Amino acid sequence: MSKTVVVAVDWSPVSKRAVELGADLARAMRARIVLIHVRTMEESSPDSAPELEAVAHSWATQVRDSGLADVETVLLDGPPVESLLHYSETHAPDVLVFGRRGNSPGARMLLGGIASSVLQRARCPVLVVP
Repeated sequence: MSKTVVVAVDWSPVSKRAVELGADLARAMRARIVLIHVRTMEESSPDSAPELEAVAHSWATQVRDSGLADVETVLLDGPPVESLLHYSETHAPDVLVFGRRGNSPGARMLLGGIASSVLQRARCPVLVVP
């Protein structure tokens, strides 16, 4: 069974640091890395889907360029905490990494209040990047 590092991203600078640390962990563990994003209501509209997919592709390309070949992006819809927990329960990553807080109002909603909830309920190791 291959090892997996899952990094929750919201496209903020803090999220970028989480991806960098997650990539370092994946390299050290010889693991695959999954960048997972839970879309906000605005991002779920058909008009914003191509832009969001382009951003996800760009971040995945940067991770590949850093030396990791096995990189996947996952875009989810739904309540952020439940979506992240469901994904981690059904895919059993070795570690879930995310930023403590993003910069935009949507990012604060996505990752700011989520840290506490995910830490309390996750069944896998969680690494929170400040």
